[in-house]
Amino acid sequence: MRLVVRFIKAITCWLVGGCKVSLTASERMEICKKCPHHSRGVCEICGCVLKMKTKMDTEQCPIDKW
Repeated sequence: MRLVVRFIKAITCWLVGGCKVSLTASERMEICKKCPHHSRGVCEICGCVLKMKTKMDTEQCPIDKW
């Protein structure tokens, strides 16, 4: 349930922010892939699907890697 609430907040914030897609999404994803908290495309800390999260300018890494 917590993940659903976080996802809805992230999508809402992204929509309000104009749905900007980060130009550095692939760079963010590369950072995530090297992280020990990356598991099958999901962040083990926040539970987000990284393929989506890395594209949202309004989102950030929970441990400040990007």
